[in-house]
Amino acid sequence: IIAYIVVIYKLVDYDNYGDLWLHFTKNLSSHWFYLLICIALMSVNILMEAIKWRAAVVNIENISLRQAITATLKGQVGAIATPNKLGDFPTRASSLQPGNRTIGTIMGFVAAWTLSIVIILIGMLGAMLYIAEYHTDAVNSQYLKLTAAICIAATILIFSIPHIAKRINSDRINSPKIKNSLHILQHLEARQLISLSALSLVRYLIFCAQLMFMLMFFGINISIYQAVISIPTIYLLSTITPTIVVSEAATRSGYAILILSPISQAAPTIALATSLLWALNCGFPIIIGSFLFHQTQKHC
Repeated sequence: IIAYIVVIYKLVDYDNYGDLWLHFTKNLSSHWFYLLICIALMSVNILMEAIKWRAAVVNIENISLRQAITATLKGQVGAIATPNKLGDFPTRASSLQPGNRTIGTIMGFVAAWTLSIVIILIGMLGAMLYIAEYHTDAVNSQYLKLTAAICIAATILIFSIPHIAKRINSDRINSPKIKNSLHILQHLEARQLISLSALSLVRYLIFCAQLMFMLMFFGINISIYQAVISIPTIYLLSTITPTIVVSEAATRSGYAILILSPISQAAPTIALATSLLWALNCGFPIIIGSFLFHQTQKHC
């Protein structure tokens, strides 16, 4: 709600939409290369997520890269109306064999958790540097201690999943599906978690690069250091805020306007840049995923 209020206020308060359109068309002719990079990175982003999904379920079911890409795109459709994209992984897992769908969903959430931890770890470091740069009075030792504690706790927690699962007595569980899921979690190897974390880091770097290039496409001059401290902060705030897919663009735009305000006062341009990036990374895959669902239903 706050994000919508910020964006609507900034857009209503802006009077130079004619100049903004001229600015957009001018950038399209002079900065088209930045937009082309964003589009190319969108494809790489989908591919990396498919590879990550395949790595998440490798011990459950052997799927091809094509099947992983299809499941990833379908998952975007399942994520549309659910908070924080919770419907993504059950939708992906529906492409697995019936007996593997429960543990597939669980492993999907584990894989997503690695991305959240990457975003939080790097985002908190970026936020600390951002505050030090633009709000020096807010930096104190307590903040540094809290940042370090959360980073350490989050890292330990995800690598403790197999040990936590081993403490659960499976003899008292009657459901074969739950028992099988627990067995796989108990034998989850550290190298698989490290692999998922590494793939999450690559995806995160792609997200950051896309936003930087999209801002550059719209003529928002941002240095490498400003990008390093501001973009992770934007993604951090967007990640810890409960949203649904259709409100993500407004949420991210609101945070982008807030965080980038010391760098640029062009709020409508920032909102347009983040919204267009959302359309590339979420809107376009949702359209493709919807088409794939339609094709699947026709074959059924």
